[in-house]
Amino acid sequence: MRAIGPYPYNSRIIFLVLLVFYFSRFLPLVANKPPGPERISSYGIILFASALPAGTYGIGTALLKRYRTWSSTSLLFYIIELMVLEVLIFSVLPFSQHILEANFPKATDLILPKNLAIYISSLFFAIFAYSLSHHSERYIDERLRKADSLVRKLELDLQELVLSDEELRSQTSQFLHDRVQSDLMVAAMNLKSVQGQSSAQVEEAIEKSISILESTRSTDLRNLVQVLTPNFAGGGLVAAIEILERQFGSNFDILVKLPTEQISLSESQLLGVFRIIEQSLLNSLVHGPAKVVRIEVFENPIGLITLSVADDGPGAEMSNAKSGVGSAIIESWVSILKGSFEITTATNLGYKIVVKFPNQSGDVPGGE
Repeated sequence: MRAIGPYPYNSRIIFLVLLVFYFSRFLPLVANKPPGPERISSYGIILFASALPAGTYGIGTALLKRYRTWSSTSLLFYIIELMVLEVLIFSVLPFSQHILEANFPKATDLILPKNLAIYISSLFFAIFAYSLSHHSERYIDERLRKADSLVRKLELDLQELVLSDEELRSQTSQFLHDRVQSDLMVAAMNLKSVQGQSSAQVEEAIEKSISILESTRSTDLRNLVQVLTPNFAGGGLVAAIEILERQFGSNFDILVKLPTEQISLSESQLLGVFRIIEQSLLNSLVHGPAKVVRIEVFENPIGLITLSVADDGPGAEMSNAKSGVGSAIIESWVSILKGSFEITTATNLGYKIVVKFPNQSGDVPGGE
């Protein structure tokens, strides 16, 4: 029953198939015509006679697709539709028969009689023809649906992985802030408590140790915490990019172009932009050397955010460009932001990624 249908109608293909069918059936009528204008005229006559039933069927399917108010997935309605279409053809065939009989003496021999047996036979033939022509299409559609389902599952798994990574970063950051930073502070205070009780050489070593501990606690550890869980409060997008400039600025020049007016993004969107830029800068560092990296962010009047990161590194041919963990992370964040991205690269022309996503009100999935 499932193989019977229902199937979608392709009106143009139906018209062409029926036109060829009727034209080839009536073609023997031209065999005895002498070459020249008379034969060409005969071809035109049988083409017109063939176009009447073929056109009727094609127009009927087009009207059904456009104006039907019942279910297109019901097998019962599908069979009824085919029955009505067959009735339409049977109602038009007498006109074709009249045209052919008026021009060809033996036309009656090639026209099928109009009775119930022929009607039922043609109906079954139509059902079989639709089933046969759509069998491969249905098989391909099912495979595509399964592939789409697997792709969607992979996207969700990648999103879950990214969000789990953010949770781990948050826990690590909390540990560094609450435990390691306090331990460094206690160690520095203990060293200060014994200052002045030893030789000058020991005092100098203690002073250096205290300085290293204070620098590690106030600068290095603070920067690491910001990278793990960046705080965008008050600074927004500018603060996010400044964190990355401090992290990667010693490796290449970073040129940033932002709108004069601050773009208002949610915490989750800011985190997504931060991670995408971070991975792009990491790619420029790993696959470089790049001397300059340009970051540009702007918002169009309808609220579409465009982020681009381009470097002047060696690049690669697109056919040879390999996807890695960084690309997977970028793709996952783009999916979370409900956006799209495009990567362009070529030998000696660097690497560029352009991400576009809507500036939605409220947080995107996975937001803080």
